Amino acid sequence: MARSIVGSGVCPARKFRVGVRYRRGVESDTLVCLNPASAAGRTGRERQAILDAIESKLGPVDYEVTRGVGDAERIAAQARRTGRARLLVAGGDGTINEVASGLLGEDEGDGPAPALGLLPLGSGWDLARSLALPRALEAALDVIAGGETRQIDAGRAVVRSPDGAPRERFFVNEASAGLSGDTIQVVGRFAKRVGARAGFALGAVAAILGHRPLDASVEVDGERLYEGPISLVVAANGRCFGAGMQVAPKARLDDGRLELVLVRGLSVPSLLANLPSLFAGTHGRHPAVSFHAARSVSIEPKGRALYADLDGESVGTLPLRAEILPGALEVFAGADAGAPA
Repeated sequence: MARSIVGSGVCPARKFRVGVRYRRGVESDTLVCLNPASAAGRTGRERQAILDAIESKLGPVDYEVTRGVGDAERIAAQARRTGRARLLVAGGDGTINEVASGLLGEDEGDGPAPALGLLPLGSGWDLARSLALPRALEAALDVIAGGETRQIDAGRAVVRSPDGAPRERFFVNEASAGLSGDTIQVVGRFAKRVGARAGFALGAVAAILGHRPLDASVEVDGERLYEGPISLVVAANGRCFGAGMQVAPKARLDDGRLELVLVRGLSVPSLLANLPSLFAGTHGRHPAVSFHAARSVSIEPKGRALYADLDGESVGTLPLRAEILPGALEVFAGADAGAPA
């Protein structure tokens, strides 16, 4: 039997109205953006129990349910325009990415952005690893109820959309290309069967087996860093991606810079042999791997254009240009935020 997200001791699920809940005459200062597809659909199946758990810790809340791509971005933008104080994200890293895009895409004249509360209801949970947030729902709610927040950086990226036009997006955890983008194209069919962490590992193996290094140039802060074959390039704000791969072990969310991780072109056998080091965060020992502090990064393909991804979601193709936005978001985080998770 699948383990409940909310655990035992929480009110059992009741019948509920689909979509939106606002209290008559009184708008709560807390809005929950709930992605029912997260955690392999368990968030949707246990929706009422999750909301009961939230209200037992934080009092009355309103909620909206996402129905498709871009919906969380709309919900977040509306939350900022209407002056919500707290926006809780009941979903995974992809939902967090959309929410951040909705907040950061609004004009400052629309008022301050709400503080973000991250609930452990996704599969990868990579951003939250860098924030040292608990994986238990009630413990995560205790962090939010405690009221302690911190400012973290975010990033702005421009990629090429399917119609060839530039597309601006935001990210919180990472922007990357190469093996990461190829992995995302296949990981879904594995993750649904074996879970996120094993699914990403199997997806990475599948991507490696068909890997051809990308011929590209990389610039950091306007200066040419490297030109040649690349297997993976990551502009990291957080430490982890791919459901726990420690791709940038020294990255921090609040230092006003990106950690560029460059893996020069490697053979298939070498990539397979070194994949475990990516989970352990020891891949930097390999001579083809280097780390570079950056405020802006540009990746320009010389031949075929590979997929670019932001926070684990495929958003277009190269070229990719990314820049840091220092202190752009306020998030609830406990005293151990930033400590290794």
